[in-house]
Amino acid sequence: MFRVPLAVFLIAALFQSAAAQERQWSLDTGDEDAYLVFGVPETDDVGISFWCTLGSGEISIFVPEADPAMKPGKTVPFTLIAGETVAELEGRTSANEEAGTSSLEAKVPDSQPFFAALKEVDRFRVTVGREENVYPLIDADVAGLLALCKKP
Repeated sequence: MFRVPLAVFLIAALFQSAAAQERQWSLDTGDEDAYLVFGVPETDDVGISFWCTLGSGEISIFVPEADPAMKPGKTVPFTLIAGETVAELEGRTSANEEAGTSSLEAKVPDSQPFFAALKEVDRFRVTVGREENVYPLIDADVAGLLALCKKP
């Protein structure tokens, strides 16, 4: 009798622990900046992030792990797709020594149609070189980020 409840408890604890380590969206603001990050809270595990200086009208995009074949310090094309909206942009690569690859960063006007499309879809795709990732938008406060970044 004792083994079944203990087993159930251990399995439930394992799933709860694993769920706590899943990436999730969080919107955070500071005195000057706002951040919308898809990652594991309280860790360095980030899948993608968007941020801006409050009221700047410009949003920065950070992709921590781009195509490993890309060299740091280069301007490279990348693609964002949200529903039917395709944004072909350019970003700058830098070394991601922790992951042993390159990361990508770009600044984009908040008027870029991709951001409006993010509010209407449940996932989006990012392609950098040969690396492609799909990110869910469950609980992503895109509208909140856009409101904070918008010029007054």
